[in-house]
Amino acid sequence: MYRSSRITAPVITAVAGLALIAGCSADPAPTPEETGTPSSTSVGTPESTATASGTDPSASTASGSSAATITLSRGQEHKITEANTSVSITCSGGGDIDVETNGSTVRTTGQCEDIDIRGNNNSVSGEDAESLDIEGNNNSATLSNVPDIDVDGTANSVGVEETGDIDVEGENNTVTYTSGDPLIETEGTNSVSAG
Repeated sequence: MYRSSRITAPVITAVAGLALIAGCSADPAPTPEETGTPSSTSVGTPESTATASGTDPSASTASGSSAATITLSRGQEHKITEANTSVSITCSGGGDIDVETNGSTVRTTGQCEDIDIRGNNNSVSGEDAESLDIEGNNNSATLSNVPDIDVDGTANSVGVEETGDIDVEGENNTVTYTSGDPLIETEGTNSVSAG
């Protein structure tokens, strides 16, 4: 009895040692980040979506299409980041539009939320927005009803039918409105007038 347990103990120790050595020397499977392949469990954030899509426009970005058509709902956002792009956007009760490039043309229909222009030589035209914010040079915007307008930069031109609040800074910017009695604040050499 004593002898068999002496033989069994070294055998068990050897097997356990081999298992330990084998477990320590095996390379673990590479992670998706190491291989550069996407993980099947990874979930993209709206900011990481890369192309405009008619089925999922939330926080989409205009791709190389020269005449993309986008539909937005409240809480969704569309970013235009490629220069010299032409985009038509339908705002179905909301949607934010961010123009973050140069030389693009945007046509809106419906009631948008915020339209932000960050760049130069862009043109936005269309219907209504809750707010318009321009930072850049030589941009133009022609819209219907925009309660809140902020313009900063040089030689930007805004024309709206109705507004309630206009804030203009920079040089040689022009804002013209048809109706309303807006609160007007200006700094620099700019022109704000009822037309």
